[in-house]
Amino acid sequence: MNTLANIKKVSLIFFIAFGGTHLLSSLMLANYYFSDTMRLLNGTLDIPAVISGLLYGFTSLKLYMQDLGKPTKSLDLVGGIIGGITILILIYVNFLI
Repeated sequence: MNTLANIKKVSLIFFIAFGGTHLLSSLMLANYYFSDTMRLLNGTLDIPAVISGLLYGFTSLKLYMQDLGKPTKSLDLVGGIIGGITILILIYVNFLI
């Protein structure tokens, strides 16, 4: 359980860092500041921000379920399916469209 708590803490830090940088690059790109650099950051940081957000959300939910004493195998399965589908959709949208 300590490992899950550490994963939750680290994924929150990554989500704040990646999400904040992605948001800042989007705002700077919209205002035409450093457009080449911001376009590169904006195109690459959305996938790590979403992955770290999903990881934080599902570890938080799993820790909560464990505190209640409920089984978490179905949650692991659903989280894996949702995470996999989300990553595939993001890759499709970013690289194939």
